[in-house]
Amino acid sequence: MKSIHILYFAIFLLIITSCADEDTFKTEFIDFEELELTKDSYWNGSDESGDFTIGNKTFYNIYYSDWHTWSGFAYSNVINYLFYNESAKYASFPSGGATESENYLVGHHFQRISIEFDKPEEQRLVQLTNCTYSALAIKYGYGYAKKFGGRDGRDPDWFKLSITGFDHANAITGTIEFFLADFRFDNDEEDYIVDEWEYVDLTSLGIVKRLEFELSSSDAGTPLYFCLDNLKGRNHY
Repeated sequence: MKSIHILYFAIFLLIITSCADEDTFKTEFIDFEELELTKDSYWNGSDESGDFTIGNKTFYNIYYSDWHTWSGFAYSNVINYLFYNESAKYASFPSGGATESENYLVGHHFQRISIEFDKPEEQRLVQLTNCTYSALAIKYGYGYAKKFGGRDGRDPDWFKLSITGFDHANAITGTIEFFLADFRFDNDEEDYIVDEWEYVDLTSLGIVKRLEFELSSSDAGTPLYFCLDNLKGRNHY
């Protein structure tokens, strides 16, 4: 009987400890649906506000009025997966946001792309995909971009997003790489261009004060865009 009481007490302690740990955190899940947009439109920072904030996070934007372009994050609900035009710069390749939502973010790497956390936050996950402008350029070789794989499909081309976390002391906590397109496989049938919203685990970045995003490609002509939705993290009360 004594051993049973000890077992019950151990289970009770485990439950209390687990609840106490969870109770010290607040989960923040952002799907960007609260951002106000008319149908088939976007915000790209042309008002020169420089950023927008949701919950614990500030998303930075730089608008270059002389060139009518921007760097950092824009937000959008544009639907366009077919046409390589201006709207394609604000469209997710899968059409719309993740999990059939409307709004999502578009990142453009002209200069830095970053998210600042008012309070350091432990990262959990995010959903990522290609922007239509980049995907079509990679698929068909539009503009200055090379068609990935080359003429015979054998060129080992790639398009990559790197996500780096920084703590309160500006030290790097880790980097995660996510390939938006990869043509480096021996079997050409394994080559791919991401055309769905993919979950990416961010837990290895730990607790961060800032996230920075960097796009790179085997081809210098690849348009440097990507799309982001459903960002989840948690912070201490």
